[in-house]
Amino acid sequence: MSNARGPNGNDGASEASRAAVETLAAAVWRDAASWPAVERTVLFGRPSFRANGTLFAVVSEQGLSLTSLPAEARTAVAERHRVRPFEANGRVVGSWVTVDIEPSRLADLSDALRASYEAALGRKREQ
Repeated sequence: MSNARGPNGNDGASEASRAAVETLAAAVWRDAASWPAVERTVLFGRPSFRANGTLFAVVSEQGLSLTSLPAEARTAVAERHRVRPFEANGRVVGSWVTVDIEPSRLADLSDALRASYEAALGRKREQ
C-alpha cells in the first residue's frame, strides 16, 4: 500500500488504492470477525474496527493503524516494522501505530492487532 494523495494533496484515492484498502480491510475482518463484540464500521471514510464500540483498528491508504495498542506492544511493533503516526485531513494522530503492510503479510501483525482489540475491549468494560 502507499500513501496515495490526490492532485491537491488531499485523500483523493484512486480506484487502485481504494481496492488495496478494501483488500487489507477484508484480511483484518477475516482475523477479527470471530472475536467477541467486534464490528466493522467506517471512520474518516475508511474501514474501521471496534470492540464493544471502542475503536481498535483503521485501514487506509497509509496501511493498518492500530488505535488502542498499549505502549509495550507499540514498541514491539516498531522493532519489527516501519511505523508512523496516522494522518487524516492534515491532522496527525501520534498515538496510533500505522504500518504499511500487504494483506498477505497481515499475520506478521496478528499479535498486535489482537492486543489493540483487547485493550479497546478492556477500556469499554471499565466504563
